[in-house]
Amino acid sequence: MSSQSGSEFEMPAIELGDAVLYYSSALDLTEPVLGWVCRRPGAKTVCILVFSPDAGFVEKPSVRHLHDPGLQENPAWRQWGAWVLHPKTELLRRLETILPQMVTLLAKHKKD
Repeated sequence: MSSQSGSEFEMPAIELGDAVLYYSSALDLTEPVLGWVCRRPGAKTVCILVFSPDAGFVEKPSVRHLHDPGLQENPAWRQWGAWVLHPKTELLRRLETILPQMVTLLAKHKKD
């Protein structure tokens, strides 16, 4: 965990529609569910749409990133759960950064 206080913490870049893993408890990381960012109500919070077999789609409001130190400092924030980027979302981000280089290399290869 970072030594940053909750006010200094910067959550990872996140966009509407990004897939995330949602934890209903920031202290119990055993059963994450797939969710999607549906709103950005604050600089350090997101609203996550998750699917519940019993209730259908449910919006989880004011969710902070799992590594936000504020979750440890402020128990009231933990009631909303926590999130991390889904591994596939992280992979897509990495691919987006190298895709222009790959296109350039392929174009050079075709010329040769």
